[in-house]
Amino acid sequence: MRRLVLFIVSLGCLGIALGGAGYADSHDLFRQTDLHRLYQNVNQTSFEGKLPDVPVRWGDLSKDDSYGITHFNKEVPYSMELDRQTVRSESFALDVIRHESCHIATIHEVKRLKEDPHGATFAECMSRIQSSESAD
Repeated sequence: MRRLVLFIVSLGCLGIALGGAGYADSHDLFRQTDLHRLYQNVNQTSFEGKLPDVPVRWGDLSKDDSYGITHFNKEVPYSMELDRQTVRSESFALDVIRHESCHIATIHEVKRLKEDPHGATFAECMSRIQSSESAD
C-alpha cells in the first residue's frame, strides 16, 4: 500500500513538473512576440498611423512598479518598454501598448494644459480606444 501511495505521489510530481515545462515553453514563445508589430497595429487601428514609430522592447520595470513605460526626450518618444515579469500574455501586452500609445498621443496637450499624465486628456484617449476596440 505504501509503495502504491509513493508511486501515485511520484506520478503527481512528474505531472506537475511536465505541466510547468509546458507553461514555460508557452511563456517563452510569448516572449518572442513582436512587440513592435503590436504597437504598429495599435497605431494603425486606433491612431490612423499618426503616432511616431518607436521601438518596443521587454525590460525590467520592477523598480518603477510599472507594466510599461514610454521614454521621452523633450516630449518626443524614443522607446517603449514592457515589463517582462508582469506582462504575461499578448492581450495584456496589447493593453499596456494601448496605454503607452495614449501617453504618446496626448503628451503635448497634457503638457500644454498642465494636466496630470493620467488626467482628462489621457482618459479621453483611453476611452476612445476602448470604444473603437469593442466596436471591432
